[in-house]
Amino acid sequence: MNFKEGLQKLSIQVMERKNHINNEEMTKQALLIPFLQVLGFDVFNPLETKSEYDADFGKKKGEKVDYAIFKDDIPIMFIEAKAVNENLENHNNQLARYFNSTPEVKLAILTNGVEYKFFTDLDSNNIMDNEPFLQINMINLLNNDIEVLSKFRKETFETDDILKYAEELIYTSNLNKKLREIFKNPPDDFIRYLIKDFSDTRITSNVIERFRPIVKKSISNALLDIVSQGLFQQENSELLEETEENNIELENNNLTNKLKKTIITTEEELNGYNIIKQILIEAGKDISELNYKDTINYFNILLNSNWILRFNFDSKKKHIITKILEEKVKLLISDYKTEKILKSKEGSKIYIDDINDLNNLKDLIIKCYENIF
Repeated sequence: MNFKEGLQKLSIQVMERKNHINNEEMTKQALLIPFLQVLGFDVFNPLETKSEYDADFGKKKGEKVDYAIFKDDIPIMFIEAKAVNENLENHNNQLARYFNSTPEVKLAILTNGVEYKFFTDLDSNNIMDNEPFLQINMINLLNNDIEVLSKFRKETFETDDILKYAEELIYTSNLNKKLREIFKNPPDDFIRYLIKDFSDTRITSNVIERFRPIVKKSISNALLDIVSQGLFQQENSELLEETEENNIELENNNLTNKLKKTIITTEEELNGYNIIKQILIEAGKDISELNYKDTINYFNILLNSNWILRFNFDSKKKHIITKILEEKVKLLISDYKTEKILKSKEGSKIYIDDINDLNNLKDLIIKCYENIF
């Protein structure tokens, strides 16, 4: 089992186990230790992983962090665990004391087995930052999260590389926030900078106010152009396929409306993915190659890089798309409205009211899985 498969399997286990855990020790044993094992750390080797590690700070004695990860006899990372139902916001200060007591440690994790908050000391050397540079939810695990977590694997763990990545994340986030503020409400200096080369008029306060709506409109148009070009280059073929399936003509106004949308993977979509995974696991299916891809119109469930079903929870009428003929679908389900989606290809659309309806479509979901083989 490779690293990605290990994390995906653990994600399912976390979802299954969390409601049966009621204290911190169970959280460690059932959720945290498997997480460290997926990262490649030997939790039973005291040269590598030490539990209840001394982290006294100043006059405060008897301070012990739950786990200290070692490399070459030096502690490189502290991990503080709380019960799965604990609010992590209440425990940042405790982890900070442990972190600040040990200058060798540059990384710290606060977790309840579901949420993981990663800290370092970018603001002040040897003083843990108030805000994490990274947060990951094991139940709603994204592909990007898996890529990021690979940096924390034992075989690739390099403190300097992770710190550089953390710095990039923080600065990028701050710059993005600043740019959004500038684009939404351009400050006077920014407007003056933009118009100084093509305005012969002395740039007064009145001139700036006259140009403000023009600048805002120009920013919107420029951003739309950038997004449109990127979408055309990366997803043109998929966009055409989805447009055909919905029988929408590729008129300029419709295409423009599509391009104005951004791809946002919602918690509801991820929960739908997890429900489908659970159904297939209970049916004894191999989900090692199961994955997802979010696009403008649909959230696609993939198997061996081929979509087996897709759903749209954003439209007014929530629905699922399959590659199975409508006649066959009606034999598997009877309480839901169905219709054909294509005349020339196999395919059907099933309308649902709520994400939990997926639990009533087990036979259909299993058939979609088997239909790929």
